[in-house]
Amino acid sequence: MINFIIVDDEPIAHRIIENYCNDLHHLKLKGNCYNAFEAIQLLNKESVDIIFLDINMPKLTGFEFLKSLSNPPKIIVTTAHKEFAL
Repeated sequence: MINFIIVDDEPIAHRIIENYCNDLHHLKLKGNCYNAFEAIQLLNKESVDIIFLDINMPKLTGFEFLKSLSNPPKIIVTTAHKEFAL
């Protein structure tokens, strides 16, 4: 089982990611966070393998949050802004 969390300030983004992940039965959602501070609290309680991480969030951006983690899990960057897409 691969445990993941979603860190995004937009509820619709959570629903979209959850819908995709529901089709992959080896993925298990451990929590939804709507800002980086919620994610820090969750990561202190839960062990995760993947973070679906939004770049553009209020107070602390996704990349600032990522830099604050001493041993981050795998990261999948998500965004609604096409200028950040590869």
